[in-house]
Amino acid sequence: METKNELGNDGLKLIAAITQKMTAMVAELQKEKPEKEFSLTVYEPNMYWCVNWKSTKRWKTEHFLKEFFQVRLYADDEHYSVKGEHMAEDVFEHLCDNHPLVKKKTIKELFEMTDAIVQQTKEAVLEALDKEFDPSY
Repeated sequence: METKNELGNDGLKLIAAITQKMTAMVAELQKEKPEKEFSLTVYEPNMYWCVNWKSTKRWKTEHFLKEFFQVRLYADDEHYSVKGEHMAEDVFEHLCDNHPLVKKKTIKELFEMTDAIVQQTKEAVLEALDKEFDPSY
């Protein structure tokens, strides 16, 4: 798995652009839904961004779930892909809902798609906020 240091200058620009736009997107979400207390965790060396929020959902226990949406950029043969995952963790179990955002693109193509990637992420986060979990699952 490649890391930030192996991407070169164009890759570094891509990572910085994603971080900047994700930060702005989380600020928008916070304005739209302040009760969710959104935050962003970024770990650029591993090309990882995570939108966290305060969940008011329960699943199998009386405890509130820990919910977040993570985005990862990873090498896919000669190209790169971007994957999103809605994660929900209960005390003893967790769920993961995969969202393939972009598949097999060059760094240049991904850079041109940064706005679309962030918009897809925002839509997936908003969808995740309304998602209910079946306690019998």
